[in-house]
Amino acid sequence: MEKGKACVLCNGCPENRIDSARVQKYLEENGWLITEDHANADLILFNACSLTQENTAISLKIIQKIQEEKKSGSQFIVWGCLPKIDPEALREKYDGPTFSERELSLLDQIIDASRPIEAITANYVLPKHPINESLGGGILMRFEGPPLIRFLKGLVVKWDSYLNSKFDLFTQGNSSVFHIKVATGCLGACSYCGIRKSRGTVRSKSITKVMCEFKEGLQKGFKYFFLIGTDLGAYGRDLGYTLVDLLKEMIKEKGDFKIGLRNVNPYHLKKMLNELIPIFKSKKIWYFSSAAESGSNRVLKLMRRNYTIEEFKECIRTIRRAFPDIIIRTQLMAGFPTETEQDFAETMHLLDDIVFDYAEVYRFSKRPGTPAENMKSQVPEKIKRQRFLKLYAKALLNRTPRSIKRILEHHIRL
Repeated sequence: MEKGKACVLCNGCPENRIDSARVQKYLEENGWLITEDHANADLILFNACSLTQENTAISLKIIQKIQEEKKSGSQFIVWGCLPKIDPEALREKYDGPTFSERELSLLDQIIDASRPIEAITANYVLPKHPINESLGGGILMRFEGPPLIRFLKGLVVKWDSYLNSKFDLFTQGNSSVFHIKVATGCLGACSYCGIRKSRGTVRSKSITKVMCEFKEGLQKGFKYFFLIGTDLGAYGRDLGYTLVDLLKEMIKEKGDFKIGLRNVNPYHLKKMLNELIPIFKSKKIWYFSSAAESGSNRVLKLMRRNYTIEEFKECIRTIRRAFPDIIIRTQLMAGFPTETEQDFAETMHLLDDIVFDYAEVYRFSKRPGTPAENMKSQVPEKIKRQRFLKLYAKALLNRTPRSIKRILEHHIRL
């Protein structure tokens, strides 16, 4: 393919965005001129998220907009999770080439690359493209209600967006943060998640390769590092070692640096906890996220999460005791199939029982081909929406002044 202007877009999680940064760097190193203007690009690559139905809907809107605005003769490729998780929905809007992150080597043939994608590493996340903001919107803003309620929701969304920009430093494309993708894929089989269909089982970089990137970041003067993986807790299991082995090597390095850990499944956390505590006590780990998903053991069992809420709570309390200043994030779902008022109350109670600096809240969403898609006793949308709003509001209110102060202090240092 003749070289020209290339536009790389993405939505979704930080892993999507570091994958997209890698593709952008790859194209640049193969002689392409990078542009943010998809309307004038000769090649457009969109890494499309499909984590939830809402993410899928946003991805499809972006695809439609690109097709309407791209110039005649340009090549448009949709890749990432959407083609694997919900191919039927995609084909209603798009009939071009697709591939997943596991099939990125196909790009070598498409653009006749002199430098293969396997030789490229990126250590930044692609900033959000304006097209995401124009079509994404906010889930609260799409809920109907009287004008006063919609106005108040608007204020909440703005406040939440501001806090989110401080809490989610790793998703902001901040040039002061050095990102290292250490693995992709997972070992879990959660009944509601479709990501395994896209990313497959865990595939880890060797400790040697990760350490090379880490040392490069240190040499460049970076002080904040984020380790990224679909499930960071599963890191190294395919190679015969664990996340603990990697972190032990990292904290041996001299210097004033901090490491953030994203997406450590509680199932792996409980197994590694005793070995992790000395690492946390080193004060080199400043940010840690682990998704509780629900406060109900009955629901957790149906989700196939393989831990109890008591085990999760004890892990978080132990980490907090070892390092009181660490920033802890979790993720909670409202409206999983069969969720009762009691189950939901237990999830709400979790936010009273454990102090999280940030809790991301989302609604259960049917993913094609997952066991939860066809579970009996699906929670009605109205109830699911009400529970989401209650949980969202509680999570927002539970961001204590102390938590916000810690986040802002790190933001100032960056």
